[in-house]
Amino acid sequence: SISEISSSKCDEYMNKENNYLPPDNYQENRKEKVVYRTSPTNIGLALLSVVASYDLKYETKENTINLLEKMINAIVKLPKWNGHLYNWYNTKTLEPLIPRYISTVDSGNFIGFLYTVKQFLKEKEHTQYRDKIQGLIIEIDRIIQNTDFKPLYNEEKMLLSIGYNIEENKLTDTYYDLLASEARQASFVAIAKKDIPVKHWNSLSRTL
Repeated sequence: SISEISSSKCDEYMNKENNYLPPDNYQENRKEKVVYRTSPTNIGLALLSVVASYDLKYETKENTINLLEKMINAIVKLPKWNGHLYNWYNTKTLEPLIPRYISTVDSGNFIGFLYTVKQFLKEKEHTQYRDKIQGLIIEIDRIIQNTDFKPLYNEEKMLLSIGYNIEENKLTDTYYDLLASEARQASFVAIAKKDIPVKHWNSLSRTL
């Protein structure tokens, strides 16, 4: 099944060499099969995949908690900007790739996924792994709280920019203004964290 294949690839590539972070892609028919870079969305989806592998009974609770711990520890080590993960990292060195950029969509995805992982851990908080789980919840809370969406928000337009260009040291002058867009999760998360005002939601056009 797809889940079994995904589980085996996790074991094969989310390893110590890659700091337990997921490579962006794996190609069967290329000489260089693994691309050793990853993004915030990739990392977030990998965290959810680890949780799903346990829910589908492909992995034990012990292995699941241990892998989540290794991944969270790696995430804590990653260089950040205002708490945001950069758009791309080298999985072996943990260095951000040039040009460095902060993607609003990626950050919204990643923080949204972290809330889901946090809820999973809270549901397992009462087991023999209690201390380790509580430590992970504290780290996840710290990552969430430190990721500040205010620098990505234009107060005059009441919209989120598509991102921040670190090399040019400026906000990208293009904005997400539709409710039905890939950035909707970023809007929801940023409002929920109280980083940006609720009125931003009403500035998104073409409501459903």
